[in-house]
Amino acid sequence: MADALSFALSLAPELAQVLADPANDAIAEQVKKAIQTVTGTTELAAAEQVLSRDPQTAIALRARLAQIAAAAEQAMRQREHQELVTLLSASAPAASTAQRRTGDQWGAPVVSIVVLATFACVMWAAMTRALPAGSETMVNLLLGTLAAMATSVVAYWVGSSAGSAAKTDLLFRARPSPPGTS
Repeated sequence: MADALSFALSLAPELAQVLADPANDAIAEQVKKAIQTVTGTTELAAAEQVLSRDPQTAIALRARLAQIAAAAEQAMRQREHQELVTLLSASAPAASTAQRRTGDQWGAPVVSIVVLATFACVMWAAMTRALPAGSETMVNLLLGTLAAMATSVVAYWVGSSAGSAAKTDLLFRARPSPPGTS
């Protein structure tokens, strides 16, 4: 059997990926049967002679082996897809629970508004008011801290956190409904 597989791989290297998958044990039998059907013999030496004498038979065998590889790869993709659907279905209850917690969804916007409003007020006061003598260092320290917080707020809403939240939401919406539901 190993010789038949090596022979088939020399004709159709695309079989290597599907033969490596442990779920594709039946593929080896399909390959052996294809060699026998196309060449008319079970002996590898005789099959090689048939293929070397008749290029059309060699082309037919390569085509049949490519069909087997394509069908096996499609089956692998369908299994992977089903595993992903199962995984997403299993995580759906946690996602829907997270969406129902309305108190948590206001935390980030409220903190963001407070930080930005405080930064704006302190900046406005520092620019338009006369500062008491000796308080310049304290105001500069406060402005620097608030500027860093404002930068974090903007990075959260515009940067990777917003992108991550959008991606999570998109994945949740794209999740197919479990079987038996509409």
